[in-house]
Amino acid sequence: MTQEQVMEWMTKYLDGTKSEQTALGMIMLDIDEHGFDNWIDMPAIPIVEWYVQATEEVADQLVQDYSTIKGVEDIIGEAGIGQSYALKEPQSLIAFKDGIMDVMNSMLIYLTTQEMARAYYGEKSN
Repeated sequence: MTQEQVMEWMTKYLDGTKSEQTALGMIMLDIDEHGFDNWIDMPAIPIVEWYVQATEEVADQLVQDYSTIKGVEDIIGEAGIGQSYALKEPQSLIAFKDGIMDVMNSMLIYLTTQEMARAYYGEKSN
């Protein structure tokens, strides 16, 4: 396959889930930044490092948002003001876990797609 064919294949292959769309977006950013040939040969370690950094930033923001909302709830509760909405901790934890798992799945999809693209690139079509 040529570079164009591989790019077309990736776009069709990764058009479903949120994790697939995230992986495709990350792949396209890396291709734009490093070029297709450099991306094909890019080792997994820097890719994993970028995902770790992005995950840490997102997790930090989620924890900060949660702490802020919880703090406001506590202040309202201490003031004796009735609340129509309360933060549901188990649901919040499940949403946090789901978000982290989406990122991990995206990283797996990214690396799998890169490996498949590497195998397809330069392969002759029948």
